[in-house]
Amino acid sequence: MNFALRSNSLLIIWALFSICLFTDCKKSQENGGEPRWKLIFQDDFNDSTLNRSAWSPYTSLGQEGNGLRRPEAFSLVDGNLVVTAAMIDSNLVSGGMAQNINQTFGKYEFRVRVDKDSSNAMSAVVLTWPQSERWPMDGENDIYETGTDGDRHAFYTNIHYGTSANTQYTFVHEADASSWHIMSMEWTSDYIKIYRDSSLVWTLTDKNAIPRVNHHLCIQLDAFKPTINKPVQMFVDWVKIYSIGK
Repeated sequence: MNFALRSNSLLIIWALFSICLFTDCKKSQENGGEPRWKLIFQDDFNDSTLNRSAWSPYTSLGQEGNGLRRPEAFSLVDGNLVVTAAMIDSNLVSGGMAQNINQTFGKYEFRVRVDKDSSNAMSAVVLTWPQSERWPMDGENDIYETGTDGDRHAFYTNIHYGTSANTQYTFVHEADASSWHIMSMEWTSDYIKIYRDSSLVWTLTDKNAIPRVNHHLCIQLDAFKPTINKPVQMFVDWVKIYSIGK
């Protein structure tokens, strides 16, 4: 092959390479560098009993020592997970449970609602919790937290971090927590994004507040008083968990 022909061949190869590179770059820019989410777990709660290979209910004292957390608080009714808080033998019995998948970064999605509470005692929360149990240093992502305001006129997303229990970011959802909502959290090394009913409502980009350790999903109906005047129920229709695909 003479020199001119060889040079032309190299130019053609370089041009094709540049086109491919430009196309990939453009595609990456159009996608905004967003991760590809891979569904790794889904529970529609359509069975007759809780899937104990996927979920671990608590047997413990309640929030701040109020009442008890017991597996018996969970039931599956009409395709929903139901957590019931009620007075049983003078004890306030409610429930919490952990999903068994631990991962660093991911997407968590669920459909949820909770009863109004005239006792202003019960807070429904769906969160991710660190596998290390080191709190608050390893973070806590409260995706959906109602607090104890019993009229349920609003609920919250709380991201705990740092070394103080009071160090957190809070987003207020001006929406009725006693009605159904689809909540979603996208958690990456760069941001936490919160979606409510398929709309992006909040983005957190402070990297000091974004956990970089394994977390797992938890569902809890927490008591902040020792008694309630009537039962309160939390309902979860379904849960989906995603990892970042490759």
